[in-house]
Amino acid sequence: MQPEITAYHHAASGRVTYLVSDPATLLCAIVDPVLDFDPATGETSTAFVDAIIADIREKDLGPTWILETAVHTGHLSAAGHLKYETGASVAIGAHVLESLQRLVPVLGAEGVDLDGWDFDKLAREDDEPLIMGGVEFHPIALSGRLPGAVAYKAGDVVFVGDALLPTGLPASDAPGADPAGLFADARKLLALPDDVRVLSSWAGADPAAADSTAAAHKAANPDAGDGVTEAEFTARRAGQTAEPSALTIAALDVAVRSGKLPAPDEHGVRFPPRNIRSL
Repeated sequence: MQPEITAYHHAASGRVTYLVSDPATLLCAIVDPVLDFDPATGETSTAFVDAIIADIREKDLGPTWILETAVHTGHLSAAGHLKYETGASVAIGAHVLESLQRLVPVLGAEGVDLDGWDFDKLAREDDEPLIMGGVEFHPIALSGRLPGAVAYKAGDVVFVGDALLPTGLPASDAPGADPAGLFADARKLLALPDDVRVLSSWAGADPAAADSTAAAHKAANPDAGDGVTEAEFTARRAGQTAEPSALTIAALDVAVRSGKLPAPDEHGVRFPPRNIRSL
């Protein structure tokens, strides 16, 4: 069954959160929910995701899944708040365990379970699909940015997170990102039929830019289209490194906790300034 999809553009970050519903059963899933965050002050707000929750309630939908496409570095996940408000289950790629085991000690993220029990579902490509009424989400494992990345295909739509962007492929400066892996992920997704609708979780200033097709990416994606080789792309990204930003560190702090905020310190600060070089 083809799901109904509503896109919500988070203008401050350029991110896109998707509400996916089954019209027959009125069950729904939320893909990559975004938490409002000010890196300068460390303040968070649930205003953006609360508006989505209000729409869910107005439409009398039953939240079933919160689908995370990655251990996010470009925005803070609102999965924890969304789960608390709706009872939906949080899913992420099964290889997130590798990210937890590497990142949690460096972040000093106390109380995080390294076996992934903070997540409700570790999605594996060779397992049964995630069921939501008459809609089936088929995980597609991705590996180039951080272990745990995954796309979800439902009918003729695939939610790719950051694996394919309107402007090309994501930056290679995320901790542990592998340019060759980013390219392989993109080409794996572009092996899907040409008419598959590709929905990215980043649009920049233009919300419509996140909605494309496999054929369009093959023809025009500047980093992974049919006219670009892996060697060309990896050479272009060679030496691309950067210190983790305050946003990246805060996003990882939340991501490893399955979208829940870290506890504030003795001064009431959740995201104290840190210079973490070994991510």
